Amino acid sequence: MRIAQLRRPLVAAASTTTISGGATACAGLALRQLQDVFCQLRIGGTGGNVLVEGRRHASVKSQGMYKLRDSSTIPKKLGAKKSGDSYVITGNIIYKQRGTVWHAGENCGIGRDHTIFALATGYVKYYRDPAKHPKRQYIGVVFNKEDKLPYKPHQMRKRKLNLVAVPMTAPTIEPEISPSGIPTQVVRQGFGRKPHPRDERIIKLQKDHYAYREENWRLGTLVRTEKRKMGSRRVAMRNRRLKAKAIALEMRTEREDKIARRKEALDAQRTAKMRKMAEYRKRMAAQKTAAAGGPGTDGATGGSTADGGNAPPPPAAASGETPTPTPTPTTTTMSAPTPAAKTEPPVTKE
Repeated sequence: MRIAQLRRPLVAAASTTTISGGATACAGLALRQLQDVFCQLRIGGTGGNVLVEGRRHASVKSQGMYKLRDSSTIPKKLGAKKSGDSYVITGNIIYKQRGTVWHAGENCGIGRDHTIFALATGYVKYYRDPAKHPKRQYIGVVFNKEDKLPYKPHQMRKRKLNLVAVPMTAPTIEPEISPSGIPTQVVRQGFGRKPHPRDERIIKLQKDHYAYREENWRLGTLVRTEKRKMGSRRVAMRNRRLKAKAIALEMRTEREDKIARRKEALDAQRTAKMRKMAEYRKRMAAQKTAAAGGPGTDGATGGSTADGGNAPPPPAAASGETPTPTPTPTTTTMSAPTPAAKTEPPVTKE
């Protein structure tokens, strides 16, 4: 509190003290002395003593000293994203800017918004190249951290094309038969007359040569995850219809396959039955022919000779004699003899 504010309370207190004491003359003297003291302190003017009067300072900043950033705008976040000697991979953003404050150098590219990004895996280098431009500054990427940019003139450029040097080993060819005498892999086809390639199962023999097991990545391909349903209700209904149509087509294919297999089995049974009947008829005809030919027949074929049944026909009958007709076999398995009109005498070679 300032002394100027204490003037009236002090005067009132002094007057009250003197009045209670009972001396009126002394009270007036004390009041005058107190007023003279306050007049000497020069209280209550514009040019008063600052140490006595005091000064009040502002406790809140006035408007216009600072301004709030608009929260509705999107921050641009410009500047360096990777410092020197930082490790980057292909596509990493190194520097974002407005305008070409920095230019793209070795193994770096620049976008349409002047963003500089890495074109290869390596380490970031900030440098200048007076051979290209006296004032421009560049950003490049080197493969070895100890390398410096720019490279010396006429020096071979280093390029990896984002490849890593790895020693290549020749693939080992697995034998078809293991040392224990069993095959190293077994291929199981799918079901049906036309199995789908995705239903093919390849089971390989384990290293202990004791059990077969399918590879992990092949097991992963067997898992069919349902696609995420995107879009509206109409799209979901269309996907449902397509799925139902695919299921119906698959069931129809299985049904047709089952019918075809059954038909093949019936055809195989019918063919076997017909073959047995043909063999039975042939056997019975041979027996009948052998019984009708008598003892003069050569074997069970009924008159066939050793040269396969191609013996010459008998000579023509003499004049005045009627030739005896040859009995014709009743079965279709025996060939009928040549008629007498077409018979010729055998030719004898000298």
